[in-house]
Amino acid sequence: MSTAFKIGAVAVSGILLFTLTAGQFTTIKTGEVGLYTSFDGKVQNKVLEPGINYDGFGSIKVFNTRKITVFANNLRPKTEGNTIMKDMDVTVTYSLIPSSIFDFYTNYDMSNHETKDTGEIQLMSSYISRLITSAVNQSVDKIPALEVNSNLDAIQNNIQQNLNLALENNGLKDKIRIDSVVVVRADLPDSLVESINRVVVAKSAKEEQEVKTQTAKLKAEENQQLASTVTTQSLEYQRLQVLKSAFESGSVKTIIVNGSPLNFLPDSAIK
Repeated sequence: MSTAFKIGAVAVSGILLFTLTAGQFTTIKTGEVGLYTSFDGKVQNKVLEPGINYDGFGSIKVFNTRKITVFANNLRPKTEGNTIMKDMDVTVTYSLIPSSIFDFYTNYDMSNHETKDTGEIQLMSSYISRLITSAVNQSVDKIPALEVNSNLDAIQNNIQQNLNLALENNGLKDKIRIDSVVVVRADLPDSLVESINRVVVAKSAKEEQEVKTQTAKLKAEENQQLASTVTTQSLEYQRLQVLKSAFESGSVKTIIVNGSPLNFLPDSAIK
């Protein structure tokens, strides 16, 4: 083996070793995809599937394609009649179609995304958050304030429909899927709650007074009937007692019943 060949083999091995050690491997998990950025900063329009991928002289950015949750809290939509809700919290989950990752990462600036403390970029999270605010306003403004909490299922459905409509209007219907919408909290303004409480207390007091009045009326009628019954019985009892005493003393010998005399003593005693 010639010296030149040996030198060439060593050189090739060195280059290969340098190439392998210069780069690194990135593991893309299930529910994730990746985009490769070359050493010159260009993002390749090719979505990397789950598995072990070699970075080479560039880098691989990993993105979540599982369901992403957005918490839209402290919303204050107006109801029918222009009552402003004190607080409404809404939770929305959405999913990105994997083939749309390149478009979202390269064509939408970071104001549309959210960067986690771990450095992970949640694509379109901030964008969805803005859509939620608008969708909630549209879904609540036709419902009276006092009926909001009894119509949460309908409000959730309306929010999801409005979100899908907004995505369609922005050409994103086939790129983002809204998986669920949950209204976690819907608080009425304090002034309205206080008014409701006053009405409830007043109504309760009125009903209580009506019950007391009705009870007193029934009791009075009962006493009146009882008094009438007792008086009649007492009079009858007293009359019988008088007759008894009269018969026993002999002062009454005969009484007339329906025009006919009734003797309560023997004829000899009457004579």
